[in-house]
Amino acid sequence: MEIIVEGKGSNFFKPDEVEISITFNEKGSSYDLVLNLGSRNVLSFIEDILIPNGFSKDDLKTRNFVIREENKYNNATQTYTRDGYSFNQQAKLKFDYDVKKMSKLMEEISKLPNPPICRVNFGLKDEKKSRREILALAYKDAEDAARAIADASGLVLKKCIKVDFKPFETNYVSASEFNSGLERACYFGETAQILENSFTPEDIELTETLYCLWIAE
Repeated sequence: MEIIVEGKGSNFFKPDEVEISITFNEKGSSYDLVLNLGSRNVLSFIEDILIPNGFSKDDLKTRNFVIREENKYNNATQTYTRDGYSFNQQAKLKFDYDVKKMSKLMEEISKLPNPPICRVNFGLKDEKKSRREILALAYKDAEDAARAIADASGLVLKKCIKVDFKPFETNYVSASEFNSGLERACYFGETAQILENSFTPEDIELTETLYCLWIAE
């Protein structure tokens, strides 16, 4: 007898990694000007924030870098005219979850002359391990369901001969996030102290579904 069952696995995981998405922006009248301004801004971030907090230059991973010509629309002439250049560099910084370290970083960033836009997410360092755990739970759920059907039919469950599942669709990221707007709102009230005492990221819920074909005799 062939038995096809669905198994579901679900569990909550505490975030153990901080990922800060950082966007550096500058605007100026010429390409060379914004390149110099933007580069100095990034260098200042590395020298004044990263290194004093135990990071290295290589810990800041650039995702995207662009300098583009900006245009503005003239309603009177119904045409676009050049409006200088903009510098945009996006980078990421990852480290083990530590609320004190994160709070200190965000407070120091907020005090920079031209602070970058920051968004903080909380995730899992070992995603593969978490996935294996969820898949194991889903498989056990499927096995229990198949055994119940086999028992009800007066048969003995033998083995699973096929497993199918959809690729993981669950985010390995907590629903909690912290962005520059909150950071600047907290700035005048001692950001680090506020975050340390009140900010706890939400647990990450992961779910997986398996479809298993079992043989019972």
